Amino acid sequence: MAMEGAIELHRTEINYIGGSNNRKCLDVFTSSKGKLQKVVFGGKSGVVDCFTVKNGNIQQVFKSQSKKEVTALCLGGSKGNKDKVFVAQGHRIRAMKKKGKEFFAFETALTEDILGLFVQNPNVYTACEYTLNRFEVTGSRAVEKDFYMANDQIHAMCALPDVTESDKKGVSMALGCADRYLRIVNGSKQIIQAKLPGSVTSVEVQRSSGKMEGKERKGYFPILYGTESGLIGQLFISPDFKIAPGFAIRNDNKKGGINAIDTVDVYESGVLDLVVARDDGFVEVYELGEKQPVCKYTNQETTESIMTLAHGNIVTMHQDIIYSTIRKLDLDSLPTSTENISKARGKEINSLAGTKLKSKKASVECEEEKLLKAQIEKLESELKQIKTNFLAVSSQEIATSKQFHINHSMKIDQQEATYTISIQIEMEIDVVVIHSDVNILLMDNENSDAILTISPTNQSQGNAVLATYKCENSSKRVLIKLRTIEGRFGNISVYVIPKANPKTSQRIQIPIKPLSLHQKLEYKEVVKLLENIPTSGLVITGGFSLAQVHGWVSTVFPAVPTRLKSERVELGYRSCFTGSSIRCNYVKGKAEFESDNVTALSIIKEVISREATKRRVQISISLDIKPQSVFHMLKMLRPQLDHHFSKNRQHKLLPALKEIERHEEEELSHLSQEYLDILAKGNEIKEEVQSNPKHLEFLKGIVIDLFVDKNKLIHGQEKSSEAVDKALENYNFEFLLGAFK
Repeated sequence: MAMEGAIELHRTEINYIGGSNNRKCLDVFTSSKGKLQKVVFGGKSGVVDCFTVKNGNIQQVFKSQSKKEVTALCLGGSKGNKDKVFVAQGHRIRAMKKKGKEFFAFETALTEDILGLFVQNPNVYTACEYTLNRFEVTGSRAVEKDFYMANDQIHAMCALPDVTESDKKGVSMALGCADRYLRIVNGSKQIIQAKLPGSVTSVEVQRSSGKMEGKERKGYFPILYGTESGLIGQLFISPDFKIAPGFAIRNDNKKGGINAIDTVDVYESGVLDLVVARDDGFVEVYELGEKQPVCKYTNQETTESIMTLAHGNIVTMHQDIIYSTIRKLDLDSLPTSTENISKARGKEINSLAGTKLKSKKASVECEEEKLLKAQIEKLESELKQIKTNFLAVSSQEIATSKQFHINHSMKIDQQEATYTISIQIEMEIDVVVIHSDVNILLMDNENSDAILTISPTNQSQGNAVLATYKCENSSKRVLIKLRTIEGRFGNISVYVIPKANPKTSQRIQIPIKPLSLHQKLEYKEVVKLLENIPTSGLVITGGFSLAQVHGWVSTVFPAVPTRLKSERVELGYRSCFTGSSIRCNYVKGKAEFESDNVTALSIIKEVISREATKRRVQISISLDIKPQSVFHMLKMLRPQLDHHFSKNRQHKLLPALKEIERHEEEELSHLSQEYLDILAKGNEIKEEVQSNPKHLEFLKGIVIDLFVDKNKLIHGQEKSSEAVDKALENYNFEFLLGAFK
């Protein structure tokens, strides 16, 4: 919907068949004044397509076909003249001229797929999962000149303006990484890094004069970033690489993560607008002023993830926003007034084979359109006959090729301590089946309209959870909300069945780590959190290599980097649910862990012992368990225990109080204030308990595990938890403390 003072966004569907799973596969050529611009797109099918719109029709400039998926695309060339198309397909880079003629190609020696690309003659910059490389092109040869390895996965890359002092090593690059850092790299060296509020998924230089008011910030230029958690922010960087914070836009409405950011004067007001695309299909427009940006427009354009944005004079001489999803291309028109809509935007893109545009006012179709329609009708008839013949071959199972690609992600919500699995395919989904060999709690998701059915299982046969999500409406995306139980680890298998014939299913498998509810933090931050509180320790020594212990740690914790950069590794984690922290550092032959939660240490000990035994590596384990850390953990859990036991008690009292209220409508003064408050907040209490029906049982499980692990680590044997069970049954925190003593 449009905000106050803004106009409606007018969507135009191109219905271009074949989208992209990557964030950098769409761009728009510059053009001379008064001319429409060309669009170039690289899809997952391997097609590189360039087209323009003239006289109401889409005209293809060139189409280059390849079997490999396009993983990155950009326009490049000499400085200030981006007139060539550069395409990355896995490890290979191809270059094409405006008309589609390939003039250069080379196979890199990279071991990872290229996910980001920037070209400024004679340099080609590539960003892979962990590495940034610079190649220098001379003639038909490309030689690697610089190499940089990031501490964590690289999710986004952009080139910084030439105002920075980096002439000797070419262009400086800004890298957005999974460990919540924006890193500025020049050549093979990291110049500076800035810690951000979330895992960075999009980075762009803000199109502006690059100046801030005030002498202290003179010459700074702005960089925009988006995070996986949906936050949008701004940083200012000086020519000598000093960083100053700009605005930050929080994601209070819990919309999707940021996949793309662009800046353009959408309303032709002389003030730049910030255009944002989210992975839940939302497009937002913010007006960038001197103060906090103002949201002028927000709308869920599609239920699919929007992967990338570009802008230009594509349909008219006003700014159009074109974006790609995992399935197709769409275009949004943002004219400056409704008068301009009728005058300048008299044409809309029709879905005739996904490649044709026609005027809204056209009363008679041109001959070309009639011919194409006839061809489509003929093809549809032939396709129908082929399908009929195919289904008649067998009434049982039919061998078939892979029908669709599953685009999936699993993201943690730190506030709720839950995960959301997102499943997307190119066609409508019929059923999604969840099978887990480890206990998980499936939860209601207000953003999903799929109907959940949970089936009974036999856990002794490896079937902990079996559930079905049935899509009643037309949907190409399903969201599954769940909470994992720490200490339990295994795999979740997701089977996706589309609404298509013949019926086929594809499976993806998602691993669940033993400490899956722990979120990675900076090591120094965790060290500070553990200061001045009672903690326990675990030390493991033995004849293991650094790579071996790193592999063991990665089986315990989520988001452990796969690459090692030094001989000593330091990692920090914090539990999203309990708030406890873990510090771990390890070298060859020795690993140390410190935490205020003995249950976490017990899990680490068990998993690493099992992994070492499996690989026949001898290890020695030393424990330093402080009882004070156990009672500290209980006190951390107390606010949640008090709250949920209270709500559960109130929920049980509510029906009886409602009955009294019905019989004594006028006189309730004999009831205590506590009971009156319960009646007043009845709907709120009911909603909270029903939205988290197993939350209290989850908390009880954590307390019992804490008791069991305390005795196991201190006394070397398990002790009956009967006293703890009684204290929880008739909840009293002081009795609970006594049961632990």
